[in-house]
Amino acid sequence: MFSAILNKTLTSFQPISLFKSPGTSVGGLFGLARDVVMRNRVPTLVTGTDRGFAGKACLRTNKSAAKRFIVRGGGRIKRGHGGRSHNTGHKGRKRVNRLAASAPIYEKSIENRMRRLIRA
Repeated sequence: MFSAILNKTLTSFQPISLFKSPGTSVGGLFGLARDVVMRNRVPTLVTGTDRGFAGKACLRTNKSAAKRFIVRGGGRIKRGHGGRSHNTGHKGRKRVNRLAASAPIYEKSIENRMRRLIRA
């Protein structure tokens, strides 16, 4: 099947896609559209940047930060306290209970950094 498509692309100047009907684009790497287009009788892969739009950069959520920070209803970022997972035998009950409660991030620069990590 692939050889038939390749033979058609080598003998034609019409845009043709390998996966869909001719003239339609397929989602490619980084979410950009792509087509196979004939240029000087050679099949050429055309990405979204060749069409004049750059497309959005592929930004991924930092999963380790997403597990540690949550956005509250008011928009502040909630974090947990450390020091409660083990070795709590010598700590007072009041101290351990206080470590269980969540807290907001007050420092604006740190909050903005966390927002970038969790894409909030």
